[in-house]
Amino acid sequence: MTYLAAAYAVIWFVLFLFVLSIYRRQTQIDTEIDALEDALERMEKRS
Repeated sequence: MTYLAAAYAVIWFVLFLFVLSIYRRQTQIDTEIDALEDALERMEKRS
């Protein structure tokens, strides 16, 4: 029974790391999209 509890703990830990990595990547993508939108607005104002 202790192996079962350890397996659940490992699975939850891996799942937490996976969700955390997705969150970090999404934050980086959002930052890059904001920068691209700003650059596009600056280009449109020049034209």
